[in-house]
Amino acid sequence: MKKIYALLLLIITLQVSHLSAQDLADLDTYEKSMKPGAELSYDVTANGKQFKMVVTLKKVGAEVAFDWKTTDPDNKSGSVTMSANAVATAKAFSNIFKGGATSLESETSLWASKQLCTEIVANAQASVKVKGASDTATVLGNTMGLFNLNLNGNGVSLSGYELQGGSPVYTIDIIESPKFPLIYKLDIGWTMVLTDIKI
Repeated sequence: MKKIYALLLLIITLQVSHLSAQDLADLDTYEKSMKPGAELSYDVTANGKQFKMVVTLKKVGAEVAFDWKTTDPDNKSGSVTMSANAVATAKAFSNIFKGGATSLESETSLWASKQLCTEIVANAQASVKVKGASDTATVLGNTMGLFNLNLNGNGVSLSGYELQGGSPVYTIDIIESPKFPLIYKLDIGWTMVLTDIKI
């Protein structure tokens, strides 16, 4: 009987080790893909309508910039530029895609700031202005999760933060990458979920 338990323990250990190695490989592939020209596809559900939003990265680093466009029935397009200050310290999200050019100094869009990620790791929660800099801050608790998407036609699983809280309940899922903390899922009365990354 002890041999059976030892064998089961060995099998479980090997499987966990394999999963950890696979997650690291997926994270490495993801981070190498996050460069200018990469296209991110989100499924959006808003006002009873479903459509795609395609985001094309233009700049990543201290500052982040992207172009975006939506499919029928929305058919809008625009661009977003986040300053170095926003990428470093913002604790507010801009999630309004009306069209045209947007420059963000104290908010981020589809991205979590370094300061916000640091707070999540340190406290297992964060105080966030979900609907823009003028919004009242909401405390969102964090649990860890695995997020699945297609990366250049291959399925990957990426670890991330699952933030939830407020009334009604808000959900913001963020990929756990110090370099590229991208929003994977947003549910704030309307939803968007990242499905594909292509380079």
